[in-house]
Amino acid sequence: MIRRNFPALFCAMILALSAGILTAQTPPEKFLGHAVGADKKLADYTQIHDYFKKLASETNKMKLLTIGETTLKKPMIMAVISAPENLAKLDRYREILKKLRDPRVTAPAEAERLIKEGKPIVLITCSVHSTEIGASQASMELAYDLVTGKTPYDAEAALKDMVLLLVPSTNPDGIQMVVDWYKKYVGTQYEGGSMPWLYHPYAGHDNNRDSYMLNLAEIRTMAKVLYHDWLPLVQVDMHQQGSSGARLFIPPYKDPPLPNVHPLTWRLVNLVGTNMAFDLQREGKSGVENGRSYTAWYIGACDDTPWLHNVAGILTEAASVRMATPVQFEANEIRSDYYVKMLDFVDPWPGGWWRLRDIVEYELTLGKSLVKTAAIHGRDLLSTYYQLNKAAVEKVERNQPFAFIIPAKQHDYPTTLKMLDVLMANGVEIHQAKGAFVVNDKTYPAGSFVVRMDQPYKPFAWAMLEKQKYPDMRQYPGGPPQPPYDNAGWTLPAQMGVACEQIMEPFTAELAKLSAVPYPKVPAGNGRAAYFVLSSAVNVSYPVAIALLKDKAEVFRTKAHVTKKGTLIPAGSFLVKNTDEVKKALPALQERYHLAVLDLDEIDGIDKAPVSFPRVGIFQSWRGNADEGWTRYVFDDMGIPFKTLHKDDIKGTREKKPDLRADFDVILFASENANTIIGTTGGGSSSPRGGMGGAPTGAPAGAPTGAPTGAPAGAAAQQRTRTSTTPPEYEGGISQEGVANLRTFVEKGGILVALNQAGEFAISSFGVPARNTLSGLARTEFFCPTSVVRILVDNESPIGYGMPKSAAAMFVQSLAFNTSAPGFQWERKVVASYPEDEILVSGWLLGESHLSRKAAVVDAKYKDGRFILIGIRSQNRAQSHGTYKFLLNSLLYPKEK
Repeated sequence: MIRRNFPALFCAMILALSAGILTAQTPPEKFLGHAVGADKKLADYTQIHDYFKKLASETNKMKLLTIGETTLKKPMIMAVISAPENLAKLDRYREILKKLRDPRVTAPAEAERLIKEGKPIVLITCSVHSTEIGASQASMELAYDLVTGKTPYDAEAALKDMVLLLVPSTNPDGIQMVVDWYKKYVGTQYEGGSMPWLYHPYAGHDNNRDSYMLNLAEIRTMAKVLYHDWLPLVQVDMHQQGSSGARLFIPPYKDPPLPNVHPLTWRLVNLVGTNMAFDLQREGKSGVENGRSYTAWYIGACDDTPWLHNVAGILTEAASVRMATPVQFEANEIRSDYYVKMLDFVDPWPGGWWRLRDIVEYELTLGKSLVKTAAIHGRDLLSTYYQLNKAAVEKVERNQPFAFIIPAKQHDYPTTLKMLDVLMANGVEIHQAKGAFVVNDKTYPAGSFVVRMDQPYKPFAWAMLEKQKYPDMRQYPGGPPQPPYDNAGWTLPAQMGVACEQIMEPFTAELAKLSAVPYPKVPAGNGRAAYFVLSSAVNVSYPVAIALLKDKAEVFRTKAHVTKKGTLIPAGSFLVKNTDEVKKALPALQERYHLAVLDLDEIDGIDKAPVSFPRVGIFQSWRGNADEGWTRYVFDDMGIPFKTLHKDDIKGTREKKPDLRADFDVILFASENANTIIGTTGGGSSSPRGGMGGAPTGAPAGAPTGAPTGAPAGAAAQQRTRTSTTPPEYEGGISQEGVANLRTFVEKGGILVALNQAGEFAISSFGVPARNTLSGLARTEFFCPTSVVRILVDNESPIGYGMPKSAAAMFVQSLAFNTSAPGFQWERKVVASYPEDEILVSGWLLGESHLSRKAAVVDAKYKDGRFILIGIRSQNRAQSHGTYKFLLNSLLYPKEK
């Protein structure tokens, strides 16, 4: 008989059972019922979320956190993957990174100790563009492989030396949408086609241009992770591109580099990217490019905003398939520049089938390479982070200002505070003056704001507040300009209409560092007189006026500038009769919008006109227009009610012909091609070549005309095939029947607002007495990629109310009008125009003479109604607050006698 040590055996069994519980047992293919990346199979966001929850319950190498909530109230999750002992000390490692970020409180000797103790934290974000779905699918397998050791190196050892943050999607709402759409049509002629609406509720593809403004819930959540809570040293943001070129892009980037970024950041970017390329090549993965297509110039995206925070931002772009449907290429179908070996493309892909699984395999290699690099170079990453922050604080770069001053006195103070909120959400330090101070013989009052450059996030603050000068890069000497990928300029104060002064020389002032935006409290008793004034110069006055009008308040608009109680009241300001109902509603509105009013006992003698509550409709085509989405965002953010209109709401059906004037006062068309709106053939930019010649603003060199702004090469081909893969109920536009109905709407007193490119629709369809003078110009004649330009405004005209006489505007495939003498029953008024010269504020402009003295905003009266042409991007990506008033005034046009 064999004697057993039962207590010892029992303990061994318990330990084995515990180890089994903590070992990941469920691979994603078992959970999903199919391999990750299998043909015509996709996991939706609910499945991805549930898989990560299950994996977290089965391993001690991963924690699953909810880091925020999406626009549609879905949870945003982040997996934290590392060795168990590291997961137990996450707070300590985060504290170390915060100390390394600030060399003003962490001396070099202490930093050295912290670097030895700390662990590098790195971040992978997936599928912010939801149709670029491969990374979200790969995230499940990457997490599983890391915690189970399915790597070409010792994963357990690597995880002891680093911490990985893995976000399966930074747009969960979109992942759910596109997967639901794909599954609905698998096996039909519509399989793999584009959804007819935006894959982010507001921004669509533009969600990846919100990473400095932080309007969107998802992007603001990620900024909190990046710059406040976790401080990862590297971020890899995984995307997809067109299908006919490289299989994958990874850095190094191509010229030009953004000058505000420290050279060491570029070296770190290149180190990570080169290691990835090395690992991909070792595994025989061909078709990898670097130094092409994607520039090192800033575009406000998830991958490049980290550069300005001393973090290595890595963009990866895999070749796409039709969602989960494979594509096949013959050798002759591969673009010629991706067929020949070059040093930036050393191993061309030979062609053949390309599947979602291929994308997954490439992205698994990328993720595992990042983990290996972080583990091997952990101390280098930590010491580099400290070195970069130390340089930001202590080193004065070439052409670096000492500070930027934002004076206390502003045209629109609440919007100024909004800008401060944007800067602080990005980690920028801002001080406020306790008393008056003098710089260069100019006195700045107490309450002025100062953004000093001796701070860790100097690169970001500097890049946001200065004026950009994009280098004059040509395709060849004397040839056409080489387009930037997206923005050429973005200067935030100019976009927002905020006075901000660059100060080069050091100065002294008594300053207090802000811990929060100093929103003013509304004085007690404010808004209690018989009438009160809402200034037209202040953006938030408009939603307050609309809210009061909705509750039947009696509201007028002043028709000229007037001074009362020593205060200049600009033309277009709102005079509100302060009834008991208004007195009840006003305090909540004042608290929401941080708005004080000017009390008046009487308004006799003020030239004024009544205004009524606007019933607003916004046209939404079935082409997924980001500008339409941003317009909805602006209205929702400001609390302005509207109704979305589709083609049948305007053109009618066999059963019902609409009476648009009975239901709406204002119908708004966001920037969109006239052919798309009407439903005829064509697409892309509203004018030939977007009013600038060649490919539209933001497309890489060589991209075909018609690709959406910022789309990679190949996206236009997908756009061209959309009609053949779109269900018939989503085809077409408002048709000529809709045009006729809109004409009747205007004749009866309605207002049709055409934003930016939609101005071409208003001109060609209704005969508005204006023409776009940029139409048909070649790039060698005129070129202005997304830039900030100067305009002159008639601010005593109703559409210009509240604007300064000189303002900055975003030029994004925009228009320049020549008006003409109107015909019978037409009138026209130029509200804003480009100046004679010195038009460029920030960015790049060639052929200035083609803008000189041309109209930018036109108010055209037709019979009892109006066409408002706003030829600039007045609400661009919900960033250009300084020109919101053109749009807002269109909603609140004063009644004529």
